[in-house]
Order: sequence, then structure tokens, then C-alpha cells
Amino acid sequence: MKLTLDPKPDQAPAPVFDWSTTPARLAQDYDGFYVKVIDNVFSPEECAALIALAESDAKWAQAAVHYGLAAHQQYVDTEYRNSERILRFDHDASEKIYQRLLPHVQELVELKKGDPWASVVAPSGRIEGTWRLIGINERLSYLRYGIGNYFRDHCDGQLELPDGRKSRVTVQIYLGDDGVEGGATRITSLGSAKSRAYHDVEPKKGRVLIFQQRGLWHSGEDVTKGTKYTLRSDFMFRQDVSEDE
Repeated sequence: MKLTLDPKPDQAPAPVFDWSTTPARLAQDYDGFYVKVIDNVFSPEECAALIALAESDAKWAQAAVHYGLAAHQQYVDTEYRNSERILRFDHDASEKIYQRLLPHVQELVELKKGDPWASVVAPSGRIEGTWRLIGINERLSYLRYGIGNYFRDHCDGQLELPDGRKSRVTVQIYLGDDGVEGGATRITSLGSAKSRAYHDVEPKKGRVLIFQQRGLWHSGEDVTKGTKYTLRSDFMFRQDVSEDE
């Protein structure tokens, strides 16, 4: 099965998330962190097509926790992560999703020392060479959260693939269902659990959440009604260190 996504011209670039609208503790911890929340990127029909693509040749299975790139480098821990998943490796679909999202991330297309968003790919002052955005990871992680499912606090891993591509930014596409309650992506401040502040991004169908992977703590909150479907992948970069010479 092939994914069909018609061009969506004249998309207005989405603004970077304004941390001043969040609790002071959260704004303090994440000032300068890259996050975007973009509504209506995908239509309800396109969300249904994305789910159908996943289900066209695979079955849902318990989501695992990964600690490496190899197939065996994973384990199931339902106290930490409890949902179902389909992993699909699809270059064609990832390219179509990338083209739909590219107008919204123009500030990430090329990053080097001194650029406003250089800290997305490396800690401040430690970026080397030029980082170029080249696409979305063809590893498409579809997730299905039923009532009581969740994903506890974590930071997303920064992948470094054998072909030299590196992930530094997560893409989370909310695919539905309508009427789902709970299941927000909760961005949490640092420190002990009792004193944490947070901001919830609700899983609205067609919405896309984009965020830097380094240092941003978040969770998938418990679903209390309905079924939450999401598609997660990564924006991929290539680093050219020769341009430092």
C-alpha cells in the first residue's frame, strides 16, 4: 500500500512555542528550547489513511523500550511504557510527510555555530560544522493507546545511524480518534516529581508536535476515554565537520 498526500501549498510557517504562556518553573527550565504545536496539518481523511497504511500489512503488538538500533536491543516494561505499536519502515511515506512539514521548520534547514537554533543539535557553544536537515526517518512508529495506557517521563534518544544520519528533533503526529480523553503529551519541568510544573499538548486529530530531543522531558499521560493513535518519527540531519576547517 502507498500513502497519498496531496500537496498543501501556501502553508503559513508555524511559530515556535512561547514558553512565557506556561508556568514560571517550566518557562525557566525550557527557555530557548525548540517546540512547535501545529494544528490541522493533516486532514481527518489523511489521518485515517496513515493508520490504514500501518495496518495494511502488520498487526499491533506491545510497544517495547529500545536501548540500541539492533532488533534484539529492546525489552517490554509495561510499568514504564504501556501501549501497542506497529513499526513500519517506509521511505516513500516518510518523504511525503517530510514535504508536508518542511514549510514549518525552515529555521532548522541549516544550522551552524551562532545560529539562533544551533542548540537544537548540540549544547550551546559546542556545535561543530554545519548540520543540514535532510528528511524524516523512514522508521515510522505508530502507537495505539487504549484506556489506561501511557508512557512515563522520558527524553527521546538522539539516533546516530550507520549511514551518518543523526536525529535531533522528534515529530509526533496525532491521528485520532475523535473524542479521546486524557493521553496528552505532558512536557514537565526538571526536579522532583512533587514540585514539577507541566504543560499538556492534547492529542487533537491532525495536530503535529515537533520538539528538540536533547533535554526535554515529557510523558504520554493515561488515556481515560477512547483510543489515541499517534505516529512518531525523527527529523534527520547530516553533519559536515569539514566546514569548520
